[in-house]
Amino acid sequence: MTLSGAPGSPTRRRLLAALPFAMLAPASAFGQREAAPYVPTPWPIVDAMLELAQVGRDDLLVDLGCGDGRLAVTAAKRFGARGYGVDINPELVSLANRNATEAGVADKVRFEQRDLFHTDLREATVLTLYLLPQIVVDLVPRILAQMPAGARVVSHDYGLSPWPPDRSIELDVPEKKAITGTPYTVLYLYLVPARLAGVWRLDLPAFLAPQPARLVITQDMLKSAATVTIGSRTAEVEEFVVHGDKVQMLLPPLVRGAMRPLLKGRARGGSLEGTLESAQGRGTWRASRIGSAPR
Repeated sequence: MTLSGAPGSPTRRRLLAALPFAMLAPASAFGQREAAPYVPTPWPIVDAMLELAQVGRDDLLVDLGCGDGRLAVTAAKRFGARGYGVDINPELVSLANRNATEAGVADKVRFEQRDLFHTDLREATVLTLYLLPQIVVDLVPRILAQMPAGARVVSHDYGLSPWPPDRSIELDVPEKKAITGTPYTVLYLYLVPARLAGVWRLDLPAFLAPQPARLVITQDMLKSAATVTIGSRTAEVEEFVVHGDKVQMLLPPLVRGAMRPLLKGRARGGSLEGTLESAQGRGTWRASRIGSAPR
């Protein structure tokens, strides 16, 4: 294989980082969709992944392809989080459960032999991945469909394309060189966006709009957009941003006042609510879902 890029360049180092996986993976890994050969995550990277995800005691960390369970066990021991890991290899699952018992966190962490594509992610607030790149990409629709708004996903070395990361960090970890042939590491952090596509009733303060407005939101993993109807007039929302469970929108000049109202809020179940600022004053707003987005 010919590697492009100058020696030491990020492009060349990423290719080098991926090469050991191709050499280590058995043929069945490609024919039967095994997620990856067993390559243990070095301990400095375990710490960096948990810190990047800002794991806390209220979290449920799910590790797909958990190996010996070190990520979930460490999250429980250091931060008091709950943990759940799955692996296709029964020997690794047994080892992970033994490690949880030896660490004194078996009441917080469990591991099961399971296909990661059939693992329920609806309760996970943190998801950790160290898998082959195509498997990571194939997981994106399941992550976006199941995980709650604001949940964090940290992927080791491979991004969830085409979903853009909220943050990435690069590390050189000498311990990794013996495993993969390079110390180079990149970690990607993603915040799961609230699923807001649909038609909403938008209630604004009476000094802006005495009658409810209609908000129509369209959304995919790359962008979100919205239109608002107030009275008989409809216009595009000029700025509509979804970041985890947080929402921000700048309404067009369909409402009273010279300054466009800026709404900030959070998704809470089937509603949106928050505060606004406008030329007329400040107040609160709320939106309730009333239908699915028109196709």
